[in-house]
Amino acid sequence: MASEGFKAVIKSHQLTRRTLLASASATLAARFFPSRLSFTAPATNAPAFAHRGYYITFMRMPTFGLEAWKSAIDCFAADGINLLILWMAGGFASKKFPITWKYNQEHQNVRADFARELIHYAHEKGIKVLLGLTPFGYDGVNQITLERPDLRAKKKDESPTDKFGIHCWGWNLCPSQADSQRFMLEYAQEMFFDFYPRADGVLIESSDYAICHCKDCEGHFYEREFDFVEKFSARIWKERPEAMIVVYPHYFSGSKVPGMDAEAARKKFDPRWTLFFTPHSAHLDRGLISQARASIWSDDAPALRDPLAIRQGANRAREAGVSGYVPSLEAFSYVATEAEEGRSDLIGQRQVPFGFGWLKDGQMPYDQLPIRVHRIGYREFSHDPTLALDDFKKRLGREVFGAEAEAIWVEDLLRLERVFFDGRTWCQPSPLASPKRVRFDKAAGRVKPGTLGEYRAMLQRVGEIAARHAKAENAGRREIYAIAKWVGEQWSGAEIDLLKD
Repeated sequence: MASEGFKAVIKSHQLTRRTLLASASATLAARFFPSRLSFTAPATNAPAFAHRGYYITFMRMPTFGLEAWKSAIDCFAADGINLLILWMAGGFASKKFPITWKYNQEHQNVRADFARELIHYAHEKGIKVLLGLTPFGYDGVNQITLERPDLRAKKKDESPTDKFGIHCWGWNLCPSQADSQRFMLEYAQEMFFDFYPRADGVLIESSDYAICHCKDCEGHFYEREFDFVEKFSARIWKERPEAMIVVYPHYFSGSKVPGMDAEAARKKFDPRWTLFFTPHSAHLDRGLISQARASIWSDDAPALRDPLAIRQGANRAREAGVSGYVPSLEAFSYVATEAEEGRSDLIGQRQVPFGFGWLKDGQMPYDQLPIRVHRIGYREFSHDPTLALDDFKKRLGREVFGAEAEAIWVEDLLRLERVFFDGRTWCQPSPLASPKRVRFDKAAGRVKPGTLGEYRAMLQRVGEIAARHAKAENAGRREIYAIAKWVGEQWSGAEIDLLKD
């Protein structure tokens, strides 16, 4: 049963569907009632992409052991993926550079290295595994600057770049310094050749937040970064000619790099490289795509958005002519040590994957119903980006509820999914999954006029969903009820007052 506090919210805000549509924004209405949208029917049964998979920040998920990760692989295999990017830097116990994982000592793979076995398990499921790292920056790598501040990248005024991170905080390295190049190459080679030689390749992800502007790097940063990329690639291809090496276009395009005060280099492109494109830091380049043996589009749709966004991402990738769509499915479980996204109150608090607060410690989130909606969406739309949304909803209903699925149950599921993804960020759960976040946002003046009314309307719908499925015997409906009930319990007692205008 819903808590008394939740009942009070429902009673105080008896809103009809018409009232909800009138008060909510057009975007909110479209998300909650996607049946209004229509698309062209599927044109082919052939898979749209040769490379289908997920980008996972393995190093920011310290609480999960081998069995939990195997369950994740089982989920991904059910989605029909054949490529998995495990961002590994900072998540393994380097012997040459222990500073790279000291911040991450609680990570289960640092404590008991199981990633070799995990890679083998993925192979048994038909999934290739790439290891991710950023040259001269981000997790693991930026910790070297704690011991070697002289290697820190510089701003244009010659002062060090700002400290930055997600979980792993430090400074970018200057790639013009010989010691930076030496460390980067040794660390990457140790990861790939010594620790995980059965991996199928690497993702070399260029930094999206800072570069070096010292006198040696200015105007040549991506050439300096490419020095490492070229040497690392040459070593890999010499010993593993079949390896997949995924790189950013910043070394070849000569165009302005998104988000950076710099232009890309104009190095010769080797078609053995696979190109990686994103909406925020590496825009699509059709000229380079036409030269590459393989190319990948990646966005944040499954991790942060909804099935419609996944469909749009798949369509964008198909229209660009890339061979793969490998978006993010990141879910963090680390304890924050710095104020991230302006939330100093989260320091010392463990991240809750996707805001699923009912999970036990170390329980993998990917089999939970709200994210299953996204996984099913990815499976269907990565196979056929033109799949009509009504057809997707029918498939979703059959998978979650079986042959007896009713349209209203699917609508309830999609509404409940939005509770966890409307407003979710990389480091914060959605407001409706976290009264604490609403309290913080209100105190900071971040709640826009009318938003609290939208929250009340959404909670009204959650209450109706809980009531509709409370006595159901169908397994999917029982799961809907349990989650809706959990949401209601978060808004019991004094938390309800947060929703007052």
